[in-house]
Amino acid sequence: MKKLHLLLLLTGTLISCNQKTQKEQQMEAAMALYDQNAKTVHALFDSLENEDLETASSFFAEDAKFNPPAYGGKDLNKKEILDNYNGFLQLFNNIKANDRDFYPTVDEHFMPDGGVRIYANWSADLGDNSMKGIKAYEVFKFNENNKIIEVDEYMDVSGLFNKISELSTE
Repeated sequence: MKKLHLLLLLTGTLISCNQKTQKEQQMEAAMALYDQNAKTVHALFDSLENEDLETASSFFAEDAKFNPPAYGGKDLNKKEILDNYNGFLQLFNNIKANDRDFYPTVDEHFMPDGGVRIYANWSADLGDNSMKGIKAYEVFKFNENNKIIEVDEYMDVSGLFNKISELSTE
């Protein structure tokens, strides 16, 4: 009988140790949402590399806004976002988002909130000239339908324009 009680106590302890806390369950759900949204950003970048603006458009909510990295730049709406992407596709060839490092955005309690942060090294060809090392940091926010509702982009815009100007005069 003593062995039976000891066995029951040991079994109960093992079962209780394998139970996930509420915080662990919340973290798993939050990371699952982040993973899903990170796949969307990967797919967006892939569509831009493939010059497929129709697919790129499908990842944005109708009320999406894009905060450009340029000083004094105005927020772009969905149509303007796609026009901006199209402008880059017309100017550059072989656009690639390399070294994509993804991280979740977090709320005030440092719990992932479904948003996606990415550091990327973009490269592109301008005529016969290859441009590498165009570093960018972007933050993507999503709605409940997993559509992008906001993008904040940070990069050295003046350096990029200086390089374009230099290569255009060669």
